Amino acid sequence: MSEQSAFELEGRLNGLREALAMIAAVLARDESNGLRLALEERIALLNHQEDPGAVPHASFAVEAAATREIELLISDMRSLMASDNEKA
Repeated sequence: MSEQSAFELEGRLNGLREALAMIAAVLARDESNGLRLALEERIALLNHQEDPGAVPHASFAVEAAATREIELLISDMRSLMASDNEKA
């Protein structure tokens, strides 16, 4: 496999996030499957809001990055759902 530049990797990850947000938006329209709730609960578990005064340790960097990625996915999903509602 050829090595990819950071720009290529970022582009691929952004494309995957966009595709996943589209899929999530379609699935989240059906409230009965619980996708939106599951994503929001996942963020609540990872962002350590239960102790807002705590200083995150460097070892939590991966978890923080995962939380941020899920937050971005939810944001993109909601934007797509809102734009679909405006078109209807």
